[in-house]
Amino acid sequence: MSFTELTRQRYSCRHYTADAVEPEKLAAILEAGRIAPSACNNHPARVLVCDTPSLREAAAKAAYRFERDGSVFGAPVVLLVCAKTDEAWVRKYDQRNASDIDTAIVVDQMMMQATELGLGTCWVCHFNPEVAREVFDLPEDVYPIHMLTVGYAADSIADPEVREARTIALADFTNVHA
Repeated sequence: MSFTELTRQRYSCRHYTADAVEPEKLAAILEAGRIAPSACNNHPARVLVCDTPSLREAAAKAAYRFERDGSVFGAPVVLLVCAKTDEAWVRKYDQRNASDIDTAIVVDQMMMQATELGLGTCWVCHFNPEVAREVFDLPEDVYPIHMLTVGYAADSIADPEVREARTIALADFTNVHA
């Protein structure tokens, strides 16, 4: 499948089947994240794999609004992507810490790898990081930034016309002065 096809096939899946994600597929997804580029190759991203009932339930506590069947959206796997922010590159001009960017690249690569493998995903940022820190007993230097739910989709992608209507027009996308 071409990259264009892959990007058009991927959508935010919010309903999953109970089917487990095969270990080799999960390994490929994690590898895609592990090799993701980062600012100055500092690699501050860390991933907590929530693939047991207790870990999925803990993730759902942090994202309680999306709790379904003891997980986030009922997914059989929730990846909690964190950053060791002190290890991230910092832009000298304004002290911008790249950990948000670096972890976003990790999530994007894992999300696209999952899609290529026939799995559904949803990038979740609407969760309480303090609850995540508490329920997972995260070290002080590890900050939770994203969740990525992964599994076999029980829903389907919207029709192309519906998706296009929800997407920014190219003229607006390429105009920073509007």
